[in-house]
Amino acid sequence: MKKLIALSCLTALMLAGCGVDEPAESISKPDPVRVPTTEAATEPETEAPTTAATTRKTKPATTKATTTTAATTATAATTTTAGGTASFADRMNAYPDLYAAEVRRVWDDIYDKNDGVVSIDYATYDLDADGIPELMFKFGTCEADYMVNVYTVDGDAKLKTIGELSGSHVSFAKDYDTGEFVLAGGHMGYGGMRWLTMENDLIKEVRSDSFEFRDSDDFEARMMDEGVYYLDYIHAYSFDKESEPKSYVMYAYSEYEELDGLYIDFGYGWASH
Repeated sequence: MKKLIALSCLTALMLAGCGVDEPAESISKPDPVRVPTTEAATEPETEAPTTAATTRKTKPATTKATTTTAATTATAATTTTAGGTASFADRMNAYPDLYAAEVRRVWDDIYDKNDGVVSIDYATYDLDADGIPELMFKFGTCEADYMVNVYTVDGDAKLKTIGELSGSHVSFAKDYDTGEFVLAGGHMGYGGMRWLTMENDLIKEVRSDSFEFRDSDDFEARMMDEGVYYLDYIHAYSFDKESEPKSYVMYAYSEYEELDGLYIDFGYGWASH
């Protein structure tokens, strides 16, 4: 069922907090990008996720289409080092299943450890412009423990983690002037944006911007001044093991599609590239 209103992360960024009165981190001094040595998922707290609705402004025109791919239940992929002899076609063919398996693995892990409480956002974005998109994956139970993991497909057509960042009070966005991926968000009147790229199979922060804002309109006006706009993504959550999970295909600045169950889709219709 499509609805003509956007379910905005930004309102949740500013108004939610799972009982946390202060930001989980200082937006004015963003955490440095951390490259992990293991593939272990963060063990989150047991607080309920939050969602909220708001209206967003117009962004540069893009083409979108709804897909109907069913949820994937593939086994988890293995992290490997860069290099290898896989062809571009092999890597391109591999990424949908690899990313879907990782989303499912992390979802199941958080779901089992927290009595069914889990919340995720995910999108794809071609950070290094090589034709194969990276996975941008935000997960946890609420704003207090969200993480963003970034994955790519390495030279052996295997899943590779290339960075871990705090996911508290952030949304996925794009700089339409430079083509760079942006994490944008704020909480309690303090906001920031982080421009990210990929270099030598690692996430690299290009620059950052911190500022104060009054409300969501003020925040989005600052984004647009920088040429930054939200991306389409998929959001899913579960409140407990007795209720069915809900998923949303989120079309930035326009409509969203609500779906029953955990929806995992790496088709080409909705994804940001």
